[in-house]
Amino acid sequence: MLEARNLVKIYKPKKGVPVRALDGISLKFPDKGMVFLLGKSGSGKSTLLNVLGGLDRCNEGEILIKGQSSKTFRQRHFDSYRNTYVGFIFQEYNILEEFSVGANIALALQLQGVKPMDDQINGILQEVDLTGYGNRKPNELSGGQKQRVAIARALVKNPKIIMADEPTGALDSATGRQILTTLKKLSSDKLVLVVSHDREFAEQYGDRIIELEDGRVIRDVERRAEKLPEESMVPIYNDDSVSLPKAYHLTEADRKAICDYIETMTAQGREPKFTIQGSIRESFQPTDQAAIQSSQDGYRLIKSRLPLKYAFKIGTSSLKHKKFRLVMTIFLSCIAFVLFGLADTLASYNYVTASVSSLADPSSQITYAAFEKQLGIRREGSDYVYWQYDRLTEEDYARIKEETGVTMYPVFSAAGQQESGINLDMGFAHNLAEITEYSNYYARGFSGYVEASEELLKDMGAKLVAGALPQNADELALSGFVLESFQKYGYRENYETEPVVIHSAEDMIGRILNLDGIDYTITGIVDTGIDYSRYESLKKSLSENEELTDQIVYMVLMKELRYSLNYSLSGLAMVSEGQITRINDLLLETQNFSQPFYISGEYYWQTLCSIGTLSQLEGLEVVWLDGQERTTLSENEIILSEEEYMYSIKSMEMEDTAYDFSAQHASENPDYSQILAMPMTIDRYQYPYDSYEARIVGIIPEGKDCRFSQVVCDSLLTTLSTAGKPVICQTIAAMPDSESGIRKIVEFSSREVTDQEGNSIAFNLMNLISYELDNLDEVFEVMRRIFLWVGVVFVVFASLLFSNFIATSVAYKKREIGILRAIGSRSNDVFRIFFAESFVIAMINFVLSLLGTTVICGAINYFIRYEAGILLTILNVGLRQVVLLFGVCLLVAAAASFLPVRKIAAKRPIDAIRNR
Repeated sequence: MLEARNLVKIYKPKKGVPVRALDGISLKFPDKGMVFLLGKSGSGKSTLLNVLGGLDRCNEGEILIKGQSSKTFRQRHFDSYRNTYVGFIFQEYNILEEFSVGANIALALQLQGVKPMDDQINGILQEVDLTGYGNRKPNELSGGQKQRVAIARALVKNPKIIMADEPTGALDSATGRQILTTLKKLSSDKLVLVVSHDREFAEQYGDRIIELEDGRVIRDVERRAEKLPEESMVPIYNDDSVSLPKAYHLTEADRKAICDYIETMTAQGREPKFTIQGSIRESFQPTDQAAIQSSQDGYRLIKSRLPLKYAFKIGTSSLKHKKFRLVMTIFLSCIAFVLFGLADTLASYNYVTASVSSLADPSSQITYAAFEKQLGIRREGSDYVYWQYDRLTEEDYARIKEETGVTMYPVFSAAGQQESGINLDMGFAHNLAEITEYSNYYARGFSGYVEASEELLKDMGAKLVAGALPQNADELALSGFVLESFQKYGYRENYETEPVVIHSAEDMIGRILNLDGIDYTITGIVDTGIDYSRYESLKKSLSENEELTDQIVYMVLMKELRYSLNYSLSGLAMVSEGQITRINDLLLETQNFSQPFYISGEYYWQTLCSIGTLSQLEGLEVVWLDGQERTTLSENEIILSEEEYMYSIKSMEMEDTAYDFSAQHASENPDYSQILAMPMTIDRYQYPYDSYEARIVGIIPEGKDCRFSQVVCDSLLTTLSTAGKPVICQTIAAMPDSESGIRKIVEFSSREVTDQEGNSIAFNLMNLISYELDNLDEVFEVMRRIFLWVGVVFVVFASLLFSNFIATSVAYKKREIGILRAIGSRSNDVFRIFFAESFVIAMINFVLSLLGTTVICGAINYFIRYEAGILLTILNVGLRQVVLLFGVCLLVAAAASFLPVRKIAAKRPIDAIRNR
């Protein structure tokens, strides 16, 4: 079965001369029998055994197993060869201390893929005289018992070859004989190779003795039996026995010798022993290798697979050693993983997730959801999208309501205005300039009109606290926030009446407010349910904050408050149902329009202006800038009042130029040519999506009784009047109670669609959270990219920590690894052991780092929200972080195990066993 051909093994020390441990050895072994390898220390006997068993590799030559040459073998083939055909017995026993006797024996079977049975293990223990020792640990056994365990481990998988390296070297003589007797029994149907320095044992038990010296075979003999002639058989007198030939006739000399032997034994208290010699004599003769019969067929290797429970048991056994190093590794790597988790949490910043988390937080108290429409226009030849506010159509309103699943209420401006610009200047006892100087807390106007109803209040979580909802035209309900403003500054119907102190909600019922030129009677006060205590600091003026940080916080809160009022029920004028159309019709009678104006392409103002035609001037004087008087205007011509014109050019380079608009023609004012060269664009994107461009051809001098600020051609006025129906400037609804409902509206607001003209349309969710996120979104995006790489650095650091610890553990377990390799485990099994160890540490780190990441993210969110006063939940630990931390921990465990384990797995088993 086993043959060695021209084996050469050379050890090359770092210093000194190379040693030729095996020097061209060729040997053939039978399928069974007990073969001793004898020789002095350094003769090469153990090296030969290790090479034959695949524990070591030769430099030259080959071994043949069932005719299969080892020249094509790699390390994994030798591992499988030992697992399949070889059972090793070592001088140092080399049994695993972590396992019981039974587990040590069962491991050999499991490496072969065989499930060990209790009867099978107990049978092997009985065979080696260890019945009942299955549950004992190795440290409870004597040396001889440990060696029997090693024999049982080698024997249990029924190997074809048993290799024993100095199996009696650490035992007393009697125990040694017992071990050799056991091996002798096994040699009846197995090949047993024994390395020994004891010639007596070799001659007593061996079937063949191979003696080595300096790496060469100097003697190779085998035991042979021969029949002795009767005349050559004589009594043999030993120290403790007498051997007599069968049918031998004693002589007088023999009788006397026997009597002396009996007297000596009796005197020593010992019992005389007599044996009868057989006619067959055994002697050692030179081995005839040509006559050795060896099987050459049935070659098959079994790949080992170390069970996970054994891998975990071996892997975790070292955790109890070097506890300080373990604790420090877990502590430092946990810090790295927590920092990685934090970095990834920020790196995974998502506008939608941040919005949902922030809105869902009860402390945000965002009870309303408002949508505005934004139109994205792509300029020709440019990829840049210019976003501008646009009115909502009835179709847009219906779409928002359908896709968000919440009940929406339209907020109107009137007469085509984008924003109502409704101020309360005529209602307060102080003018707006004084109010702004005193405080930035209180309301100064409305952001639009909404038609009030019981359904609206119920859906919005609001309630009527005084009076009744408006039922008739010219009736109005105020929010409690607006009421608070009147309580602060008082009320008067106009500047000619005496101020009235408002103490309670009832004091405002029946008061008159003039909005957009229409008088309204206040019928009710509505509590919108929004808590504005967050903005208490705004009740004092900005100048009262001396610290820069306080001023910054003040400005942020001021913006937040205006945002809240602009997009919630608190900032709306609540009128009766159907009142919006009436307001619009009244405003259209005076042709008032809100128009953004551009001079030479530069935006400079937006106001509510009155527009008329030339026929409506009724003979008023007009200064024609080009000296040509007109009776009609073309589409590209416009007349402005002097007041409006002078206001419009305050920021222009000509603001210091003196104009005499009482002059009657251009020749008296040489700068008129410059005025004529100035185009004016009236942006009409809220009607059709285009603009109207004209040149200023005339000025209405100041002091003339003219009710128009602009005069345009008849066709433009007709277009404006026709388009001037009520505009839905936004929609409002109650914020959904569930996080899924909030996510639905946030995701809807984050989507863009394209209209027929190729322009992008977005419906922006408007509230404090969106305001804060919109301002900080770019900052978070930059930080996200930075922290992504920061997280990678932390992972690398954790890998180095793990690798250092595993390298230490590998060094600690080197001998155990060698033992496992010797009994047949492969390098994959070694990886499994140390990955099991890394996995345990990784899972500890995963749990601690996930907990740490969650706690720290929560603390940061708490600081942002409650200390910094920003109503955002930026760091959201979710499924991504759980999966990623788990995956990274496993990846780090695998990576950290790979390099140090690869090194030990590449070692030859004998080097690992001997800790070389």
